[in-house]
Amino acid sequence: MRSIKAQFKNLYAFSVIVSLIHCLCGLSTLEAKANNESSDPLAVREIEAIRAEVPPTIDGKLDDSCWKNSAKTGELIQFEPQRGKSATQPTTIYVAYDENKLYVAFECFKTDMNNLAANQTRRDAFFFSDDHVEVLIDTFLDGRNCYTFALNPLGTQTDRRLTNEGANRRTGSSSIGTAISWDCDWEGKAAKETDKWVAEFAIPFAELRFSKASQTATWGINFWRNDEVPAEEQTWTDLGERQYAVSRFGRLTNLPISELITKRPVKFKPYATLKPQALQPNDGETETAVKTDAGLDLRYPIKDFTVDLTVNPDFAQIEADPDLVNLSDIPLRFPEKRPFFLEGNELFQMPLDLFYSRRVEDLIGGGKAIGKFSKYNLAFMGAVAGPEDADKELEAGELPLANYNYAVFRLQREVGRTSSIGVLAVNKQRGRAYDRAGGMDARIQLPADLNLNLEYAREWKAGGLEMIDNTADDLIFLQLVRRSNVFSVDAIYADIGEHFNPETGFVPRVDRRGFVLNSRYNKQYKGTLERLRGEAEYERLANHTGELTNHRARFSGLIGVRDLFFFLGPEWYYHINEDNIPFTDRTVRFFAGWFPPKYVQIRNTSSFGVRDNKDTFFIRPEITIRPTAKLSFEFILQRLHEREPETTQWQLSEWTRRFIVNYQFAQRMYARASAEFTVEKERRVFALFAYEYRPESNFFIVYNDNRDVEGNTERLVFIKVAHLLKTNLF
Repeated sequence: MRSIKAQFKNLYAFSVIVSLIHCLCGLSTLEAKANNESSDPLAVREIEAIRAEVPPTIDGKLDDSCWKNSAKTGELIQFEPQRGKSATQPTTIYVAYDENKLYVAFECFKTDMNNLAANQTRRDAFFFSDDHVEVLIDTFLDGRNCYTFALNPLGTQTDRRLTNEGANRRTGSSSIGTAISWDCDWEGKAAKETDKWVAEFAIPFAELRFSKASQTATWGINFWRNDEVPAEEQTWTDLGERQYAVSRFGRLTNLPISELITKRPVKFKPYATLKPQALQPNDGETETAVKTDAGLDLRYPIKDFTVDLTVNPDFAQIEADPDLVNLSDIPLRFPEKRPFFLEGNELFQMPLDLFYSRRVEDLIGGGKAIGKFSKYNLAFMGAVAGPEDADKELEAGELPLANYNYAVFRLQREVGRTSSIGVLAVNKQRGRAYDRAGGMDARIQLPADLNLNLEYAREWKAGGLEMIDNTADDLIFLQLVRRSNVFSVDAIYADIGEHFNPETGFVPRVDRRGFVLNSRYNKQYKGTLERLRGEAEYERLANHTGELTNHRARFSGLIGVRDLFFFLGPEWYYHINEDNIPFTDRTVRFFAGWFPPKYVQIRNTSSFGVRDNKDTFFIRPEITIRPTAKLSFEFILQRLHEREPETTQWQLSEWTRRFIVNYQFAQRMYARASAEFTVEKERRVFALFAYEYRPESNFFIVYNDNRDVEGNTERLVFIKVAHLLKTNLF
């Protein structure tokens, strides 16, 4: 009977999703009407593309003749705190192009240059408290996706590729990096003068994707400036309440596509490594060895597609994830850092991800193709990875050297201006054992900035390390969400099957059915009081036997006064753990931070209350010191105190200490060192010198000194050279 009910439920869910997707095309008219109703004359500002006879020198100075004859604009308006009012400080923007590149310059006037905030020196840094400017380009004029390029006054570059008006811009400390993972070979420089600072951009057309069907094109474009000391976020076009409202961008007109050089070369990037290594067991003699290795990355462009291949990639220059205390029952989601997985990673995202690239460990080789044709986005990836846990596999009678094969396929179609539908299929297999999942999702834009997100997925599993019987189960997800900079609401209903848990995905909870409601108010103000934020969330979930498993109510409030920020969040949470033991938690989260424009930032995160029937107290103080623009020190401590109800003695975990030093010799040359000592006597020391001696060609020297909980020590020096070769022969 249960099987019949399950099949009926699956059929019903499938029919509902299909019906909604079938109606999606009809909603495009409603969507367009909603967009027209919310449009504003400022949202269709235009700037004409003017050709530069001689390209400018990208040095942060406006002394090139190119800028005198370029298109000019300005008159930025405030996005925050006084939406729609003129910016306090003037900005002049210059735009030009030649057959190779799009050139943009910002002239940012400032009454008091001593109040210029510039701290971040690492590429792709998050400009949370820096002055910065940004160019956002919608090359397909689809009103949903865009490239963004940003510079701060130190010339630090950040680039991103946003999809569905920023839907892939995940928030939260454990998931930042999804949109920012895209990298582009572009030039950017900044320079400071007595009453202003200047930023210059040179963006190659060959690095962007766009339609070449017409002779002349119009692109969506917006210009952004963050003026930190008056706490103003400024925009060229009126975006309403959403910072990444691509559908409201202005226009870059008369761009002669037929005259542009857009052919992308084939890129070969071979690497070679030298790795002296010393292993010192806790009770044995030191073993030394010297290993060498080599590998190859290849990028082959085909019209609007890019094919990436990698053989024997090595990611030793990537620093390990920090040791974090997770006080929730939801696993942390760390960002992807490995270069092979970064390009197009955002296309694989779904409301609940069936493919999370961090699940692919010990990558041996792989290939992927990513591109866009007409209204379709397509991505395919195949990879071979080594065994995940050789000891566990030996115990289960498996071959420890057997590899896993991965295959992922994603197809997404754009509907209307900002809606979309898509399918994804993923397979992880070794021999006859497999874990497969497939699903469809849809994003439907409704009036009043509302979005309806839908997902239906199913998983099939056979064999595996645990030698489980064949199973199949499904997932249903519905979300009605409005996300804006002021007022946001989020309503979710999810039904995650008892056996739905794809090994390739990120599904934090299994065997759950219920809903989550969330609302948030966030407002910036002019004056001493800079920010107010309030948030409320209610969650109620049960398993498929009807037993209540998660029941949560939490509230939080944040206030910002000048450079000081305070956060307080009480929470009541009833939940059942993996051993079916119920707990009722009553906790309070607290945060305090001081973020002045220069020199130092101090913050502390803490939590106290009853958690899992234990009195708990957690503290994590952090300080960042920047004596100069190029040098920074970070000190992070964390400690967890716990006490059983029947005892009076606190059980104190040792301090976890993390020390980090960064020094930026130049934009493409930096050194970084960190030392971390964990609560379990572990030690992780990491030092890196990185030099990008030419675009996408790198030299790394890495030192690692790691000690595990048993006292075994591994020390190694790692030297890597990767050199980019380009050719137009193919």
